[in-house]
Amino acid sequence: MSKRTASTYSPDQTIEGVSPQDIQDNCLESRHFANDEIDTTKIATLASYVVTGMNVVYDVTTGAAEVKVFDSDAPFKFRVVDVVVEPRGASTNGTMKITNGTNDITNAMVCAVDKTMVRAGTVDNAYSTIAKGGSLSIVCAGDTVANTIGLVTIHIQKID
Repeated sequence: MSKRTASTYSPDQTIEGVSPQDIQDNCLESRHFANDEIDTTKIATLASYVVTGMNVVYDVTTGAAEVKVFDSDAPFKFRVVDVVVEPRGASTNGTMKITNGTNDITNAMVCAVDKTMVRAGTVDNAYSTIAKGGSLSIVCAGDTVANTIGLVTIHIQKID
């Protein structure tokens, strides 16, 4: 598909002139872009500023001293930017934290009360970047570690 030629229509000048045909004809203001209107040089410029966020969701059904999300097999380089834990049971003194397999990325989040929501209070930027092929773990603790269960949502940003 070839690039379209910009319309001479000026939608900011007269709102009365807007019609369904204008949408079909792809009349665009300068702040709007269609799929085929960003060329490779603009994409290269955007690539240095735009980072796509995504979630890694892990259901911890049996708490353990270490639950490996990625065991030296992270599919790409990414940064952990936030973590939300939804405890799914009662666990006396239960906590969860995220590590890179060696160092803590987040603080220990309380995971003791069923149906509550807990968010990481800290994310250590010295350890929050995981290399491609790196490790990411959930570490559970509590009086009975196996009772520390929940749905863990790790918000990440792909870097490379």
